[in-house]
Amino acid sequence: MERLTIKAPSGLIHLKDNTEMTMNVAIKKLSDFEDLEEQNRLLKLPCAVGDTVHHLCTFKNGESEIIEMKVECVEPCGAIRQHKGVCEIWNVYAETDYTKAYFKFFDFGKTVFLTKEEAETTLKELERE
Repeated sequence: MERLTIKAPSGLIHLKDNTEMTMNVAIKKLSDFEDLEEQNRLLKLPCAVGDTVHHLCTFKNGESEIIEMKVECVEPCGAIRQHKGVCEIWNVYAETDYTKAYFKFFDFGKTVFLTKEEAETTLKELERE
């Protein structure tokens, strides 16, 4: 879908073309998004391809570590993978130079975080327990 607006460095939003036709199309597009939001049909993803996420990984020995990973794939409706003979559904695939991981959207805020600070706060809470 063609973008109808331009965001200026000042934060102001301008129409790409100031014609009445463009303004009507932009208003219709906004109206469609508002309708979807009111119907609870607007999907807001926790991350996008290229984002950095911070995975709070807890090992079998009880040690925990924060691993910074790059999101390589986002599947809004979920995808299935076969792992150790079990079918698993995942939404986000992320990797580093040495490891990869598959996450579900509900992992965000629990073991996967968008900022390092959130991950560190959760890690400190785990260490207190």
